Amino acid sequence: MRVIVPRSEAVARFDEHEYVTQFQREGYYIWNGVLDDDRIAHLGEEIDRLPQGEEVRRKRNVYGVRNLLEICPAVAALAADPAVRQFVTPILKHDAFAVRAIFFDKAPGANWSLFWHQDNVISVRERIDAPGFVGWSKKAEVWQVQPPAELLSRMIAIRVHLDESGPHNGPLRVRPGSHRCGWIDDIDEWKAQAPEIVCTVGRGGVVAMCPLTLHASSASESDSHRRVIHIEFADEELPFGLAWNNRIGPTTSAR
Repeated sequence: MRVIVPRSEAVARFDEHEYVTQFQREGYYIWNGVLDDDRIAHLGEEIDRLPQGEEVRRKRNVYGVRNLLEICPAVAALAADPAVRQFVTPILKHDAFAVRAIFFDKAPGANWSLFWHQDNVISVRERIDAPGFVGWSKKAEVWQVQPPAELLSRMIAIRVHLDESGPHNGPLRVRPGSHRCGWIDDIDEWKAQAPEIVCTVGRGGVVAMCPLTLHASSASESDSHRRVIHIEFADEELPFGLAWNNRIGPTTSAR
C-alpha cells in the first residue's frame, strides 16, 4: 500500500497539462489549498443549518446529506465557483455543469467504511425506462439509475475536503487506471494487479476522480471529523428523453 501526500499549492503551481495527463492515465488527482478557512467555515455552517428532512442524516451532527445542490445554496455556489471548475473544464467541456452533490462525514457516533466499488448511479428528473439504464430506485424523492459505463466515464467527481483527511481518519483509497475498464466484475483481480493508493488530502484540498475509478475507505480510527462535499459534473444531455435532476453551470442557479 502506497500513501500519496499531495503537494502544497504554495510549493507547486497547478499545472493543467500535468493534471489532464494524470487524470486520464490514473483516474484521480489530488490538489491542496483550493478553499481558504473562511470559505470552509461558511460551508460547514450552512450544512449544519440544514433543516431535518429525508435528505439529511443527523446524529450529534449532520453526517450525510443527499440532494445538496437543491437544498444548500452555498454548495450550489461552490459548484459554479472557478476554484472548483478549474478541475472540471480541462477534462470536460467549458460549459460542463454540476448534476449532483452529496455530503458525508466520519466522526464518533457516525463512523463507517466502504468496500471497493465504482460509483454507478446518476440522479434524473423522472423515470423513463430506456436501453442501458437499469437498477431504478428513488432516494429522498429523487430517481437514481445506473447508466451505461460509457456515460460515467465521461463524467468527473470533485471531492472538496472541509477537514484534513490523513491516514488514520478513513481516507479515500483508489486503484489507479481502473476507470479505463468499464464495469469491473472481478474486483479481486484488480486488487491483485493494481497498487492501492491512499489519498491523503489537506483541509481545503480536493480530489478529482472519475466515477468509474475503483475506490474504498476504511472506518476512521480518529476522533476528528472527515467532512467531504462530493460534486459530480457532466457535459452532455441524457438520451431517450431522460433529464438530469439538476444542472448548475458557471453562472446558473439550481433548477
